[in-house]
Amino acid sequence: MNEKILKLMEEYIEIEESEVEFQDVKLAMVGHEIDHAVLDSKLIAITNKTEEYKEILRLTVEDENNSYFIPVFTSEDEAEKCIKEMGLDSLDFEYELEVMEGVDIFEIGLDDETFVGLVINPYDTDFIVPKEDLLHTSQCNHNSVM
Repeated sequence: MNEKILKLMEEYIEIEESEVEFQDVKLAMVGHEIDHAVLDSKLIAITNKTEEYKEILRLTVEDENNSYFIPVFTSEDEAEKCIKEMGLDSLDFEYELEVMEGVDIFEIGLDDETFVGLVINPYDTDFIVPKEDLLHTSQCNHNSVM
């Protein structure tokens, strides 16, 4: 579904694991491209219909703030891996896979201090895109999130 993001993540990891000249600059450039791709792409989120509203799945960090990441997926296969790994398919849990704009997923946590970012394909690449990076990227975009 989202080859561009996957390709950029591979490039980032390759640079990170190498000792190339200007490694930090190259990582920052590719990281910024990833931020743009995430905000400008359609991604898959797992949602749960509880009572009268729909809630997006969150992965909570065990810290004093109850911080959380929103997992996003580049394909249905990746989302299904997460569902299986978390055991959601064996719970009384009414989930669905929802294709959403990356910017819309980001906006869900934008004003929440405990939201720390998006995690792409957890249980596979587990690539983290911090909230601060996405906020900076969205502010330099014409389709700005504010």
